[in-house]
Amino acid sequence: MDIILIPGLWLNGSTWDQVTPHLEEAGHRAVPITLPGMESADADRTGVSLSDCVDVVARAIDEAAGQVLVVGHSAGAGLAHAAADARVDRVARVMHIGGFPAAAGEPLMEGFPTDGGDLPMPGWDRFDDADIRDLDDDARRRFHDRAVPSPASLATDILELGDERRYDLPATVICPEFSAEMLQEWMEQDADPLRELAAMRHVEYVDLPAGHWPQFTRPTELATLIAERAEVQEIDEHGRLHPPEKSGEVATALGFLDYQRETLEWKARGLDADGLRATTAASSLTLGGILKHMAWVEQYWFSYWMWNREPTEPWRSVDWSSDRDWEFTSADGDDPKELRRLWRTAAARSRALVAAAVADGGFDRRTDRTSSEGDWVNLRWIVLHMTEEYARHNGHADLLRESIDGATGE
Repeated sequence: MDIILIPGLWLNGSTWDQVTPHLEEAGHRAVPITLPGMESADADRTGVSLSDCVDVVARAIDEAAGQVLVVGHSAGAGLAHAAADARVDRVARVMHIGGFPAAAGEPLMEGFPTDGGDLPMPGWDRFDDADIRDLDDDARRRFHDRAVPSPASLATDILELGDERRYDLPATVICPEFSAEMLQEWMEQDADPLRELAAMRHVEYVDLPAGHWPQFTRPTELATLIAERAEVQEIDEHGRLHPPEKSGEVATALGFLDYQRETLEWKARGLDADGLRATTAASSLTLGGILKHMAWVEQYWFSYWMWNREPTEPWRSVDWSSDRDWEFTSADGDDPKELRRLWRTAAARSRALVAAAVADGGFDRRTDRTSSEGDWVNLRWIVLHMTEEYARHNGHADLLRESIDGATGE
């Protein structure tokens, strides 16, 4: 697959020099991008617009063979998203490294002063310790010596996006100086820079603790993460992303778990309160009850067991001794919008917690909580158990949905 590599601020295509050989060894064609005006420090950037930069990436997509993986670092993440919006039918996945997609009607990024047509690199004191933790003094000096001012338009021009299908594109967020869990907490707080990311349906989070520039500090690991995702994945008519077919154990297993999550979302989609509380045959199960139950087991296994964290509300206040099925029985009184939000939030937080666990030992990582006998399970077991749990309840959901409005499928 052709892999389009977009640099962040102050860097050109050479930022990927330590990454591209690994991608090519894996059988892919690496296409590092040098944005307009980034050829040298002496280049004229006064006439370079944000749309000019997006167009350069879009042309690279046009020239590729088949669908592409578009990778953007830092501010380049916004350019990757914008180019994918312009060529949505040609993009298999977008990968954001240490950055996020920007929303329409906003600048690509903010926070750094411009000088005429230039956006010069500031001193290292403008960066957080987490950004530069893996860059020693010599690496920082060499970085600063090679830095080229970026076009000021990246901080001043307003981004234009126009294809709503961009929200259905598979996306991966590599978290180098922040963690996936931190990112999820920011989204739950409705942080403005993350509104576009929060609207995307198929997002995977991967922790890679490496500082803000993993292409310099962890190039081999970064290249492996990129190469593993250079694959076309089908999105079916119900909006479900099919699991990857050529990836490793972790990506494949998590792909199947997400497929089961999206199946439950499909089965409960579009129903009002009456639909979510409807039963069938002799069973008391409802689709609303299944959604709430799965929100609970998401927290129970990925937070309570994996990380030994006490439950949050509404689970913390439940008297489980008086009603062991509280999540099922209480769902009938819940607002459908809040019920769906509870489940979506729980699943999203689980993805972030899994990313942290994978970074801390992979699928062999043991749970922090143990039973009273000292027994533990590993992350692999939890992921497979949750896949089984969703699949079992999706069978119930099939029957419930058909009884409600006749809708069938799988």
